[in-house]
Amino acid sequence: MAKKKKAAKKSAEVEQELKLQLSPRDLEKVFVVLRKKAVGKKVEHKYLPRAYFDTRDLLLYRNSISVRVQYKQGKEGKIGAYEQTVKFDLPPEKGVVAGAFFRKECKDMVATHIPALAKITDAEGRAVARRFRTKRLFHIFTAAIERRSFLLKVGRGKKEGVVEVAFDVGEIFLDAQGRRQGFSEIEIERVEGSPEAIHIAELLVRGLARSAALQPLSKAQQGSRLYRAANRRAKSRA
Repeated sequence: MAKKKKAAKKSAEVEQELKLQLSPRDLEKVFVVLRKKAVGKKVEHKYLPRAYFDTRDLLLYRNSISVRVQYKQGKEGKIGAYEQTVKFDLPPEKGVVAGAFFRKECKDMVATHIPALAKITDAEGRAVARRFRTKRLFHIFTAAIERRSFLLKVGRGKKEGVVEVAFDVGEIFLDAQGRRQGFSEIEIERVEGSPEAIHIAELLVRGLARSAALQPLSKAQQGSRLYRAANRRAKSRA
């Protein structure tokens, strides 16, 4: 019997997710309660050091685009490789939950730790990045993330769905300026079913954590703003 071919991994996908910021203590409280309801009781734990790139004047950030490169560990004794992720906002659609990010994420392997926008394989991603391909990109900041995540099934009937709940703690740091900014966040991303499942999971978190509040900024946006603020301080002291 011929072996079945594995389905090719998509280089791009549309993501809809909502982020909440909360105290580290409340984050742990929510984790302990919700992990008992996790689908299959499986919890993923990853360390994600991600280097974000942009022009010196944050041209990508100002166009709602983020570019990051992350080293991916090899498996079974094989050497790892670098993965480039390019994200950009999509026009709002019916069914997108209020307060949620609605973006396309394009992932491609690149030769080194330096991004290569010419390597984007998704057609829409290539079109969005085309006018920036000749721009020189610099390492602006690093986001070091400790992430624990699991799947959660919530809602009933037409509002039923599965979401991934990710518990992120870590810091964003600027290598050149030496500035650091910590974060403690929960990301709720739609996996399947109704988009309303995101809102239902959000209410679960808010019911457990008094400090939970909507985080309207992605980590790319948080790091870019930290970089911009550091540059303004440096110029004012000059």
